[in-house]
Amino acid sequence: MDILLLVIYLALFVFFILQPPLYTPDTNTYFRLHFYRFPGYGIFLRVFDLFFGNFFDFAVVGFQLIFGFISITVLANNFKDFLNLNYLAYFALLAILIFPYFPPLWVANNICAEGLSYPLYLLLISFSFDFFFREQRKKIMHLSIVFVLLCLTRGQFIVVAPILAVLYLLKERKNAIKKPTIFLFLLLLLLPFAAQTLDKTYHKLVHGFFVTTPFSYVNAVTLPLFVSKKADVAQLKTEDEKILFLKTYKTIDSLGLLSSKVSGDAKSKYKVFHDNFPVICNRNFHAPGIKYFENKTENLSENVVMIEEAAKDILPVLVKNNFKEYISIYFEGIFHGFKGIFISVFVLLLFVYSTIVTLKKWSVYNGLLLLATTLIISNAMLVAFASHSIMRYLFYNYFFAVLIGIVLLRKITSKP
Repeated sequence: MDILLLVIYLALFVFFILQPPLYTPDTNTYFRLHFYRFPGYGIFLRVFDLFFGNFFDFAVVGFQLIFGFISITVLANNFKDFLNLNYLAYFALLAILIFPYFPPLWVANNICAEGLSYPLYLLLISFSFDFFFREQRKKIMHLSIVFVLLCLTRGQFIVVAPILAVLYLLKERKNAIKKPTIFLFLLLLLLPFAAQTLDKTYHKLVHGFFVTTPFSYVNAVTLPLFVSKKADVAQLKTEDEKILFLKTYKTIDSLGLLSSKVSGDAKSKYKVFHDNFPVICNRNFHAPGIKYFENKTENLSENVVMIEEAAKDILPVLVKNNFKEYISIYFEGIFHGFKGIFISVFVLLLFVYSTIVTLKKWSVYNGLLLLATTLIISNAMLVAFASHSIMRYLFYNYFFAVLIGIVLLRKITSKP
């Protein structure tokens, strides 16, 4: 088995390393340590550029491949041993774990954050499994380190630690008032604050401002802008926000990129929003906003903070004023991420079922189902809120499909 796996990895390494590295506009923003990028991947690229020079491309892609294969093996072998997977289930799990390295994602060849965040996420799940189901309490240290590194690379995973904290308290509810339980619960809850403090410290040292990476609200305000009405300007706080909103509204209105300009149901409207997210967000709100605030301050980089703060203030106003339209398109975004309403409802029902059975009795199968469905749903909801539901943000949890299938099959076929 080990020799076969080594041969597979070697063949895949040769195949991918011979493919050209993929540079996108995001690559340059990471390499140049732009203010609105999380620090992890940018620092990684700078270090590799310093040490490998002319062999930079080869070294980055090679490292991302090797790191990915190691993480895949750690996770797959962990589940294989504990769940006693047969060869068919094991290789099905391996196949779906390796899938992101092929097109269209090209996780290792693409010089982008996923090259690190995907392996880190797999390690986080593996260490979480050890912590929850193998009773390896010392793995909390591995889990904590990987979580912080992951959040410093892709901030969308900041919600994982609170989810783990709640699940841990559910698992240990009979020992909830004991000191070890309280300590580990609080440690999991504090991990996001540790990651954000490091993020803020980095930006203070590099950009001069003690703030978290300023890009979350800029993304999240895009859907509210899409469903907005011109009259919403009256409820905005500052003159700057009003000017910025009206400029954006006028442009996207002229482009027909408002919900009111799109005929059809919420699904049709979401399709327009989904296809034009970068146009609304990057070209007509973020970039013009940065330029606008550039003339409002003498402090270098403060305009990036100012556009984020403006988006943070604008967002709740637009959502409140257009809630019905907003929520209908938001849910269409979730359905789109699940490739349809059928899978969405199935996962939701599975989440409800796993919550009920886990409340009755914690077991490996019940706990694993609850962990998997909670992570899948929370990520889908977060992505739909903060951006548009594209594979690039959702593929991390695809491997859970195999594990969920295995668990359900065993629960169905096992004797009562």
